[in-house]
Amino acid sequence: MKRTTFAYIIFLFTFCMPYGQISADFEEKTEDDFLTASEHCYERERLPASYQRRFDNFDYPNEEPVHRYVHCIWTELKLWNDRTGFNVEHIAALYRDKANTEVLVPILSDCNRNAQNEPTLKWCFNAFKCVLNSRVGQWFKEDVGRKLQDTKTTNHLG
Repeated sequence: MKRTTFAYIIFLFTFCMPYGQISADFEEKTEDDFLTASEHCYERERLPASYQRRFDNFDYPNEEPVHRYVHCIWTELKLWNDRTGFNVEHIAALYRDKANTEVLVPILSDCNRNAQNEPTLKWCFNAFKCVLNSRVGQWFKEDVGRKLQDTKTTNHLG
């Protein structure tokens, strides 16, 4: 499961850790970090192989095993906090070349709200899906889609 949910991981990476908590020791995550976390969480959650193709197509079903998987990735990447949600500032920083903070922060903050006071796993999943359906999510899909294509091409050549 090399690219287990590379797309998912990158997207999630964009949405974790509490707003306003940019720490000096935070390191921006790389695609390799996402792939590693995705593979680890895919295996840890023992997800059926049928999920892989769906995740690669940015299709994340609203199912409890997927909620656990999404939460695992973002927690492992240290971009999600169970008390405050995604780290909006860290995620916004990833897309600073595409839009300014005044555009990014409101989108991410809105998605980060837990309006229905859902349990943590469901909250993380809903926040991720919200972002995925936003302009930020579109950028994420474009970036991750390119990386997934590159990975497929490289794997076929190797």
